[in-house]
Amino acid sequence: MSRILQLFLGLRALMLIASFGALAGSGVMYWIGAKYLLEAVGLVHPEIAGGAHLPAVLVLEAMDAFLFAIVLTIFAYGIAVGFVLRLDDATIERLPDWMKVSGIGELKHTLAEVVLIILIVTFAKDVVEAEQQLDWSQLILPVAVVLFAAALWLLRAGKPH
Repeated sequence: MSRILQLFLGLRALMLIASFGALAGSGVMYWIGAKYLLEAVGLVHPEIAGGAHLPAVLVLEAMDAFLFAIVLTIFAYGIAVGFVLRLDDATIERLPDWMKVSGIGELKHTLAEVVLIILIVTFAKDVVEAEQQLDWSQLILPVAVVLFAAALWLLRAGKPH
């Protein structure tokens, strides 16, 4: 029995490493978002930073990076608290609702929602970057967004809230 317990605790250590990896990834994404914002400011104040893109595109890129960083932070927390550490009931009650993760399914659904938002931001960025009139082939992304959103809605509709 102690061998099984040791194996289980070893797996918890692997999950904690995954949690730290997600947290490190979120730090990288925060840095990238800050870099995009500084580049956008550089277009207005060239002495700060420089770049050849439109400020709106850079701000959209920063928003993408920050959003993904936030999700990675939530994932890191969700993995650590949901699967590795055990908090007492009083501590859990004091947590905000967004920090209460009920399981891996909720984390996956959060990731899917963020992917949907990233696709929307990507399309908005493409529209801003377009120097000429958009053609029909550029409708693939918004159609995919609508289908993806419908699939998420169907998944959510099948579960009690």
